[in-house]
Formats: sequence, structure tokens, C-alpha cells
Amino acid sequence: MKKKITIKDIARVANVSIGTVDRVIHKRGKVSETALQQVNDALKELDYKPNPLARTLRNNVVYKINILIPDPNKDPYWVPCEQGINAVIEEYEAFDIEISVLLFDPSKPESFSQIGNDLVEKGSDALLFVPLFEKESVLLLEKLNKKDILTGTFNSLPRNHVDHHVGHDLFLSGRVAAKLVSDVIQPSSRIGIIHINEAVNNAIHMRQKEKGFRTYFKDHYADHDVLTKKINTSNVTEALRDFIAEEKVDIFFVTTSKTYEVALALKQLNKKATVVGYDLLPENVACLQNGEIQFLIHQAPKLQASLSLKNLVEKLLFNKEFPKKQLLPIEIINSENIKSYL
Repeated sequence: MKKKITIKDIARVANVSIGTVDRVIHKRGKVSETALQQVNDALKELDYKPNPLARTLRNNVVYKINILIPDPNKDPYWVPCEQGINAVIEEYEAFDIEISVLLFDPSKPESFSQIGNDLVEKGSDALLFVPLFEKESVLLLEKLNKKDILTGTFNSLPRNHVDHHVGHDLFLSGRVAAKLVSDVIQPSSRIGIIHINEAVNNAIHMRQKEKGFRTYFKDHYADHDVLTKKINTSNVTEALRDFIAEEKVDIFFVTTSKTYEVALALKQLNKKATVVGYDLLPENVACLQNGEIQFLIHQAPKLQASLSLKNLVEKLLFNKEFPKKQLLPIEIINSENIKSYL
């Protein structure tokens, strides 16, 4: 974290008294031209930014927020999240608040648990995290609530108490995907729900999407077969080849940002199919523009991350109230409107 610059630091670099620095910063009292120049030079050298909140507080409290997100180097979906978080950190850098970002391995629940437990022990005023693993997130929230630490989540909503959440209605998201599929479905069509490289039984976001998708077809197209395929191998092409041969599937709903892996596998198999999935990864965008993916649902990860962090920051700094749950609109992207998102 960037070191907080104090009046004492400025006085030392400028070689003037603390009182002189105080008069320059707050523009009160007389200061010689020489001293003014020395202080201004020191402010520039130290890249000092005034703290607009400090004037309104009796005690200059420094709030601490920890953030726990999946490592973007291991899953590129989280790159925009990190960008959104960094933008908020920069926006509030002049305030008395320390924000630390820690990364966990999105393929290892134990990585999430270990870092999360360490953060609970060290303590903070707030913890913002992605509840990627349901069981581990429930345990972490229990510990945080006992410590009376302000909690925030984004991407998927955990089952137990959280003070603030930003994301989508994932059940409704699944129904939207089903409606998109229903517009191109044929009487003989068979539909496959594809989960790639995640433990579905511990991933509430994937289960909610599947539940919403299945509910829509149960309500409107009960005679169509909807099958689920979990792919936990790097060879997506081989897994899909067997699935297609056995189940005669020709429509695919992919529940994660790895939609492009299905599209490229179908291309290798020379299989024409309708593909609906999630997120604006460069690979997904390319497949969308080439007609290998028909629709993408944009989950706005950058906006989710920045909104959730900003709300926690303003709660601590200004005691600003925010909704317990802030749901974002579900955006449907196709080959015609994708340019407006790039």
C-alpha cells in the first residue's frame, strides 16, 4: 500500500516547521515566499494529496478494507474485476482508508479458505470477497459476522448473511438464456447444459443458472430434453464428441465464461450448433463475431467489483446507506451490438 504522507514528513523534506506546513496546506496565516516555495516543492516531491475527510473528523481514523478475489492470471474473467477495484482505490486514495487486494486460486477451495481465515484473524473494518466456493464462503461469513466485520460480496450471492451484495439474479439469468434458446429451437432439438472445470455441487452460481434454465423449459417446452454435461478435462473436444454422439445434442448453454471452449470444440468437430454463454472475454467475442456463438450474457464484472467496493468505502467514510442487494440488469450481446461494448 502507498504510505500515508504526514505533515511531519512534509516539514522534514521542506526543512520548515510543522506549523508552517499546516498554514500552507490549510491556507491560513502568513508564510514567507521562501517557505511557501519550499513546502510546495516538498508536496510535489512527495506526491502529497490532501485528505478532504480529515477536516470533518475529530479523530483521523484510518479504515481498513481487505478484498479477496480469484487470481486473474489463472482465470481471465477476473481481469476486469481487478481493474474496477484499482479504479476505486485510485479514486479514494486521498482519504484515510487502506485497501488491500489478495488473490486466491479459483481452482482450489483450500486457497480461498486459508487466505480468508488469515484475514479474519488479522482483522479489518470490512472484507469484500467473491463467494466462488459455497461451503467455504458460508464458513468464512460465519466467522466474519462473529467478529462484526462489514461484509460485501459480488458475482454470486452466498446463502447466509452478508451486509451488501452486487451482482445478477442468476436464476433469472438462466431463464433469459433459455428464452434465447427457445427462439431458435426446432421440434427435434436436444439441449445440453455445459459446466466446464468447476465443482458444480460447490458452485451456487452454476446451479442457479441451470435451475433457471430448466424451470423455463419446464414452464414452456416440457417436451424438450434438457441434459447436463460436466466437463472436468482439458480435452473439451473429446468430451463433447462423446456427449453429442450419445445424446444427439444440437443446442448448448454454457454456464461460465469458458463458452469459447465449447464453440471451438464444435468447430473442430464440424458440428453446426447454437451456443449461448457468458461474458466478453476476447475469445468469446471472436467466436461471437464469427458466428460460432450466437448470444453472450454480459455479467459486467468490472462494474460489479467497483460498485461493491465503492459502497463499502462510502459506508465507512460517510456512513452512507446502501441496499443489502444491488442487482444489475441482464444484458444480452449478439454479433450486431458487440461493438458498442468494446
